[in-house]
Amino acid sequence: MATHWATQIVVVVLQVASEERAFRLPDLKEHLHFSENPLSNSTIRQVLRQLEESGWLERDHPEGRIRYAGDQLDDFTK
Repeated sequence: MATHWATQIVVVVLQVASEERAFRLPDLKEHLHFSENPLSNSTIRQVLRQLEESGWLERDHPEGRIRYAGDQLDDFTK
């Protein structure tokens, strides 16, 4: 069964946030491996924004480029 690209991004983002606690987009892209059609930064940012809105990720400032584990992820990993 094929996995949707957004699901793959979410899994990698949550793993990176859980292990490294803070990351930037270039750090995240090192962990994303798509053999077909590399994803654009805007596509990845869209998924990151959705994770922020649901509390899985946070940023210090709306224009901040460093993201880290949000309350949802902290609660899940406890």
